[in-house]
Amino acid sequence: MVLSPPNRQIYDGIRKEWVDALPEEIVRQKLLSHLVVDLGYPPHAIAVEKSLSELPGLKGKKVPNRRIDLLCFDSETLHPLLLIECKAVPLKEKMFAQVLGYNAFIEAPLICLANEEGFLLRWEKDLSLNSRNQLPTYEQLRRT
Repeated sequence: MVLSPPNRQIYDGIRKEWVDALPEEIVRQKLLSHLVVDLGYPPHAIAVEKSLSELPGLKGKKVPNRRIDLLCFDSETLHPLLLIECKAVPLKEKMFAQVLGYNAFIEAPLICLANEEGFLLRWEKDLSLNSRNQLPTYEQLRRT
């Protein structure tokens, strides 16, 4: 994670630009680094801070004017794999309403709320909620 002096901005390697280092942005950038460096997600298969209407498969469709935090795709098929909402506050299960609303259009099999402390994960196929500190690797998620 690269911060600019005096730590007011942070470099986003996916968007290839400096962004304000707000608390939620710091969570997002740490998570992006973890996804790419530790879990093998290809940077070109991650959408950051995109409106629903900009996403592959949703262009030209009638969707709400909302922005997702992070969306990871299968790099070959562009099928959504993982939708993540970043928070700078303690995670609560009721926060899933926001990400579930996005996922009604995106249809990612795994959705996640993330903050500095960890993750709340929910598999759409069985609606199970898991509080854990580990996301699946890119290859594990592609095989599900």
